[in-house]
Amino acid sequence: MSDCFDYSSDDTEDDDQYGEEDVNCNEYDDDDFYKSDDQFDGRNQISDYASEGTNRTDSEEESFNSNVVDSPGGKTKLWKPIVPKDFMPDVNAIYQSLEEAVEMYKLYADKAGFGVRLNTVTRFGDKTIKKRYVVCNKMGKIPNRSTDTLEPEGSGRNKRNLNFKITDYKALIKFERLHMQTNACKIYEFEENHNQPLETKEERRYSKRARRLSYKDKEFIVRSSTSNIGATKAHKLQASLQGGYENVGPEAIDYKNFRRKVGNIIGDKDAQLVVDKMNMRKDEFHNYTFEYKCVDSVLNAMFWADETDKLYYKEFGDVISFDATFRTNKYGMIFVPFTAIDNHKRSINIGAGLLSNESIESYRWLLEAFLKAHVKHPQLAVEAIFPNSNHRLCMWHIMKKLQAKVSADFLKNTDFRKRFTKLVWNVYIEPEVFESRWKLLMRKFKLQDKRWFKDMYRDRKLWIPAYFKDMPLHGLMKTTSRSESVNSFFNKYSNSGNLLIYFMMNYDTAIGKQRNAQQKLEHDTKNAKHEMTLPSGLLEHAAAVKKEIFKAAWYCSIDSVEKIDGWQVVMITQTDKSKQLKIKCKVELKLPEKEVKCSCNHFIRTGILCRHIFAVLKNNHIEEIPEQYILKRWRRDAISSHLFAMKHVAMEIEDDTFKLLTEAYNNIEYCLDHFKRRKEKLLEFVEKTRTLKQAAMEFASSN
Repeated sequence: MSDCFDYSSDDTEDDDQYGEEDVNCNEYDDDDFYKSDDQFDGRNQISDYASEGTNRTDSEEESFNSNVVDSPGGKTKLWKPIVPKDFMPDVNAIYQSLEEAVEMYKLYADKAGFGVRLNTVTRFGDKTIKKRYVVCNKMGKIPNRSTDTLEPEGSGRNKRNLNFKITDYKALIKFERLHMQTNACKIYEFEENHNQPLETKEERRYSKRARRLSYKDKEFIVRSSTSNIGATKAHKLQASLQGGYENVGPEAIDYKNFRRKVGNIIGDKDAQLVVDKMNMRKDEFHNYTFEYKCVDSVLNAMFWADETDKLYYKEFGDVISFDATFRTNKYGMIFVPFTAIDNHKRSINIGAGLLSNESIESYRWLLEAFLKAHVKHPQLAVEAIFPNSNHRLCMWHIMKKLQAKVSADFLKNTDFRKRFTKLVWNVYIEPEVFESRWKLLMRKFKLQDKRWFKDMYRDRKLWIPAYFKDMPLHGLMKTTSRSESVNSFFNKYSNSGNLLIYFMMNYDTAIGKQRNAQQKLEHDTKNAKHEMTLPSGLLEHAAAVKKEIFKAAWYCSIDSVEKIDGWQVVMITQTDKSKQLKIKCKVELKLPEKEVKCSCNHFIRTGILCRHIFAVLKNNHIEEIPEQYILKRWRRDAISSHLFAMKHVAMEIEDDTFKLLTEAYNNIEYCLDHFKRRKEKLLEFVEKTRTLKQAAMEFASSN
């Protein structure tokens, strides 16, 4: 399981590590000086000298010593903080509001080296606060949690060995409002002595208050998870970015706890959140398709495709593939990406779905949703749903099963794998030749009675290239690892422990990367100029197919040329690099129409002219590829340029607040990058940020 979801470690801290018998913090109304419910928790740290755990300045970290004094009875030692007089609370001192008084005590605690929290409250008859206690965060009594060590192993609940961090500190301050008609309050009791040593400057970063997650920390955890980076790895990465662990307030366990809490909050609302999110996209984005199906109020299947998916399908959707063997979430729902090949021969996504099972009904629903979104039928697909299409099996999966159907020793000690692969991938032989060679191969290795080989031979027309040489495939079936590469690509961004909402975030990141890579290829293609190493007009006209042109020059030779019914019939011999394997092909050329065809059917399968035809074109001094043989799907301008100006529509629309936050981060990073080697400018920048931070702290205390 990914470290994103591994929260079983004994290092995990519970939020509630101790109980308090004398704390009354449960009843508050809207007039209280802190509006958030969680800030009234008796265990909440309100001392925030560390700016929520990050970016602490030297002045904020200043530590003062403490004097050791005897208790009134002389039986114990007490620690009295040494704090500048300006920060010392004065009994009977009056403050304009309770908020101002508490902020004063927070600052004092920061200088002294301890944390504080809100404690007991009493109220007037109108429920407004009358008195408020603020105590040291180590105040409290350790609960009596005994464990019977003689209890038989495995019976009952195993109790964790907690290290309590409370020591019954007595340091506190008590505030009292002057009367009901005013917010002003005064200090009526102040205990400054502690029964334990105070934190040193070095120890402060390990305190719980210093480990509080800032907004930036939380955002970093969430953003890291979109790239399948777990909480622990995210913490390591943050430490590297910040220049060391000492510069990161929260610990790795705090990152893990936050990720766990997010998952707990989502809980059983996971599927509903995903459906709501996708419906929102459907309402907000032009031409966005989202379909889902529930069975007994449980999400059973879903399909989605955005406008970019549909534009890709329009240009490259003549041949598609999908692989439904890849699981990416904790519910075991099956992820089904639909894939096509773009003008760079790269896999592109044209839609995706999730299924709860692999039943025929589920696949029928998914493919019908696909057709509803794209309308146009592909040439290769499932015949039951697309009657005008053809269905072919994936060669990669068949070859992968081969090693399970024969013993490892057999494959290791014979050349069967090599001969089998060479036979099934031969695109030049005719069906009759394949059948005879298959039977010879089976007899030679005594496999003719093996059920799997008999079944594959029966279905040979669905996977052997010799039977669909005249069918357009555009590279989809030729590449043996095409399906696996798509799964591997998505696997980098997801894991089997994901909630559905996390899976969708991972999917968005993966698709964003795929489309960015496609745009980069478009840019490189537009600005590339190939160096010509052969004096050929064909090379200059079509550098994108130079591989076939080179092979025409080096590996193809003309055996004979004759005229038959207005066609120039040319017999070509092709050899491999070793000059051993020889393939005979017949090329027919009709002039002046420049109509050409080859018996290898390479153009029909891939949409690109073969080396045999290029050899004939060159022999006839034809310097340009005939226009009818340059398919739009392989052109540089196959995709409209406006497509790349579109925002990745699977992402959410950024609101103004998020845009401003992003701009603020970018501005700070830009300034640091330009000032890092000019100390005077860097000092000036730091002073300005300190001023802004002080204003932010004042704003926070007043709100």
